[in-house]
Amino acid sequence: MAGYLLRRLAASAVMLLGVSVLIFVVLRLLPGDPTVARVGAAQNIDPAALAALREELGLNDPIPVQYWAWITAIFGGELGRSYFSQFDVTVLIGQRLGPTLELSAAGLVLAVLLAVVLAVLPTVVRSRWPGRLVGAYTVAGMAAPPFVFGIVLLAIFSVKLGVLPQQGYVPLAEDPVGNLRTLVLPALTLGICLSAPLIRHLRSALSEVESTAHVRTATGKGIGRRAVVLRHVLPNAMLPALTSLGVTAGGVLSGAVVVEYVFNWPGLGSLIVDSVFKRDYAVIQGTVLLLAAAFVVVNLAVDLLYGVLDPRLRVGRVRR
Repeated sequence: MAGYLLRRLAASAVMLLGVSVLIFVVLRLLPGDPTVARVGAAQNIDPAALAALREELGLNDPIPVQYWAWITAIFGGELGRSYFSQFDVTVLIGQRLGPTLELSAAGLVLAVLLAVVLAVLPTVVRSRWPGRLVGAYTVAGMAAPPFVFGIVLLAIFSVKLGVLPQQGYVPLAEDPVGNLRTLVLPALTLGICLSAPLIRHLRSALSEVESTAHVRTATGKGIGRRAVVLRHVLPNAMLPALTSLGVTAGGVLSGAVVVEYVFNWPGLGSLIVDSVFKRDYAVIQGTVLLLAAAFVVVNLAVDLLYGVLDPRLRVGRVRR
């Protein structure tokens, strides 16, 4: 188990290092100048002032030198300062992290509930229509981007029915009911998008387990269809689906970025979008690296759990 853990930790560290290089280089290749964004779009900007500002921010240094300064500062616990507001990036992230975690947790819980119910339903109900409807839901959930579902839900529940607010955020500590009302639509949007790949993997796993000998034996003993599925099929199908759940859980923070923008949710997604418009490299780098680290850590935890549940993986006897 120790060797398996070391291999997974080494792979995760290499992945994060690669992501950090990619983020840094891609931002430097984007058009636009962060110094111009900081001083404003005035016509008569003093070139000498811009040059001094670029020197102050270290933007005149070669890219490898800039990257080395950034990555070594991270190991010292510093993510840098915002080019635009001059606040510490860690402070800005701390202000936005709570709403993003709240939305991500709600979206993930809804996704798992939807996935289990909709994947099991066609297995229990021996009819064509549940399978076809769930199949259509899965295709739509995987093909359409999150903002499409967000706009549809807004049109139905906010514009047509008027039962839920269109946008905004109410802190839980100030007004729990108001917080829940603003959370429903963004969480449901995120849950629908995240549940689609989970349903596909879980239905595939259910089909495989359903054809095994012990399930046929249980059916042959006259046990009811619902009991066979819930007691013998579903528990054994959850292990293969665990990998998909790990990928989904790891990407839930990044998936929340678009949803936050649609619903004006003040989380990390909104922070990234605002920073892109301002060319605030320091904030973008720090926030995206945090999301990547969350993805890697969650997947590492799932891999380790998978290794505990299936000992063959620890010695590399099987490949997923």
